[in-house]
Amino acid sequence: MKNLCYSVISLSLILLIQACRGTFPPQERPTPPQPLLTTAAPIWQRLTLRRKAYQSLKGLAQLRLRTPDGKGTIDDTAVVVEHFDAVRLEGIGPFGQPIFLLVSDTDRFSFFLPRERRVISGPSSTEHLAKHFGLPVAPKLLPYLLLGDLPLLALPEAGALIYHTQEQLYFWEGTGPYQAQRYRIWFDPYHLLPARFELADFSGQTILHVTYEDYHRLEGFTLPYRITIVQPLAEQRVIWHYTDVELNTHVSPGLFRMRIPPGIERVELP
Repeated sequence: MKNLCYSVISLSLILLIQACRGTFPPQERPTPPQPLLTTAAPIWQRLTLRRKAYQSLKGLAQLRLRTPDGKGTIDDTAVVVEHFDAVRLEGIGPFGQPIFLLVSDTDRFSFFLPRERRVISGPSSTEHLAKHFGLPVAPKLLPYLLLGDLPLLALPEAGALIYHTQEQLYFWEGTGPYQAQRYRIWFDPYHLLPARFELADFSGQTILHVTYEDYHRLEGFTLPYRITIVQPLAEQRVIWHYTDVELNTHVSPGLFRMRIPPGIERVELP
């Protein structure tokens, strides 16, 4: 159960089926867009405006996962995201019992496993999440994944854009500002939103593959309801599937404070 919980939080933190490209409804893809873009600048501008339009998200999601240790499903995961600054994920079992609770902001995260009566806390860093949960993305970047965005605090300014006729997607490859890891990103040409992306290490090997699908429009905001996260090296895969979502409603700051019951072991990471 311990390994299963760690796999759930590492992949859903953001986040069973094959990794495939995210798609918008076929009727929205009649012909290649004209004129074709050759620079990614309009895409970064589109994402910047999208980030400003979003303030908060509250909802429920289902998690289906597969790891080398097995597979499992958590039907109800409560999620609360405050802009891109804080996230709360709470896994709930079939009889209402808590399975895990993650609270994270831009500085720190706390991960509570009730059955183990343990809380792990520490700085919100990529190193901690990769070491303890297997996901090479810092907790502070999880809101970006859960919103169908890119795990880039600062977006690039330009960069060449290539249109792939067979897939009907734009493709961009490069690094983000102040980052050494390399991104390969495919964008829907009509909405200029990411359909999928890959994160590669220094050797060019893919360490994270994320696919966005099943897009819904909520108050003018386009949100993927299905998010597939694959870690090829760890042989782990999860589908995060929203079942109910509210956007830009009031969120209490108290939701992002971990309240630890008495008698719980506390593990503080440096």
